[in-house]
Amino acid sequence: MPVTLEEALARYPGAQTFRFGDSPALTEELLALVRSGRKRATCSALAEIEAGAAAPQIGRCDIALDGAGHPALVIETLRLVETRFCDLPEELALMEGEDDSLESWRAQHRRYYERAGIFAPDMPLIWEEFRVIEDFAATDPSPEAAHV
Repeated sequence: MPVTLEEALARYPGAQTFRFGDSPALTEELLALVRSGRKRATCSALAEIEAGAAAPQIGRCDIALDGAGHPALVIETLRLVETRFCDLPEELALMEGEDDSLESWRAQHRRYYERAGIFAPDMPLIWEEFRVIEDFAATDPSPEAAHV
């Protein structure tokens, strides 16, 4: 039986919930990158946090939801870097695992932030390095989990 959000929150008191990406398809694509070990970082625009998104905190465990809104995995924040979009170093961009160059990262993230209506070349970002603490699909014996 899949882990419910209530069960996940009980296991990780103080955890915040979030989704990678801005669509169910992108969420699933990014979760696959996390599960493969390629994606070890993400970033949030300061504007998203000011609008109510939870700010990452070093040491806190948070629950990433899948495209349908169910708990997918738990990450622990290891490191935070405050920077501007235009100043993010290539090394940090590549740790996000989505692109093979800084130019590609900038193009993809620019489109993402433009869809959200908040893009500016000098926009403040909080870059976050994380590690996976628990993958609910890996511990879920249901047949659906095997196909995630």
